[in-house]
Amino acid sequence: MARTKADYEGLMIQEFVSKQIAMAYTNYTDEKKFDDEVRPYLHVYRNSDKRSKGDYFIPELRQWKLNHVEINPTKQL
Repeated sequence: MARTKADYEGLMIQEFVSKQIAMAYTNYTDEKKFDDEVRPYLHVYRNSDKRSKGDYFIPELRQWKLNHVEINPTKQL
């Protein structure tokens, strides 16, 4: 089974992106982790040709990232 890799070159200004680009946008390099941790919270928009698994909407990916921020306190002097 072929493994899906993050497509960082595909990160251009656009509204809908492939799964590979969505993985790069959310900084996931493992498809299984992406499917378990990110995919359940997003809509996937089917293409008319039904050959690909669908597209992801950049504003939804951005919102997911903003909702999962991790804040590490800085050391106080």
